[in-house]
Amino acid sequence: MKSTLYILSLLVMFISCTKQSELSKTFNCNTSKIKNLEVYTDFKNNFKISIPTNWKTQLYYNDFQSEIFTADTTKQLSETYIIDAAFNYGNLEFSNEFYKKTDSIIALSNFQKVKSDTLKFKSKPAYYYVVTGTKKGFTYNQFNLLVKLSPETYFTAYSEIYGINTIDERICESITLLNSIEFLQ
Repeated sequence: MKSTLYILSLLVMFISCTKQSELSKTFNCNTSKIKNLEVYTDFKNNFKISIPTNWKTQLYYNDFQSEIFTADTTKQLSETYIIDAAFNYGNLEFSNEFYKKTDSIIALSNFQKVKSDTLKFKSKPAYYYVVTGTKKGFTYNQFNLLVKLSPETYFTAYSEIYGINTIDERICESITLLNSIEFLQ
């Protein structure tokens, strides 16, 4: 009986590990494996995320959010990406007003929206968008994800991608790391 349960558990783990998230499918990401991961939990124990052990990672918090900021500092900025993930206290509604405000912030920042849509992330309502432009003299892309967790909480994450090479691959690697998130609340 124990061996049957063990085999069944392994089968479930294998299937769940190879299943692509809706976000990965949207960006046509191959299921990539990033090695040597360490699990970080935010200061307020709201979420966990797996991050490569050689990345520089910092945790922040205040009364309104708890944040994990991480980047691979062993590579040139134009070869890597920066990820910021945060659990936020407040109300997030994906309404026409929200979309208009987001578009106006993008325009004020002199960025152009390349792609956006609503979807489910970890079975929660979510909205993502990708912008492109110039920042600090570099060609710049940013992938953004907003997830409504409850009426009083939401999750935000963004990935900053500098340079012109391997943009899609770096977005997909960012999504792979974000897919490792486990919400604890």
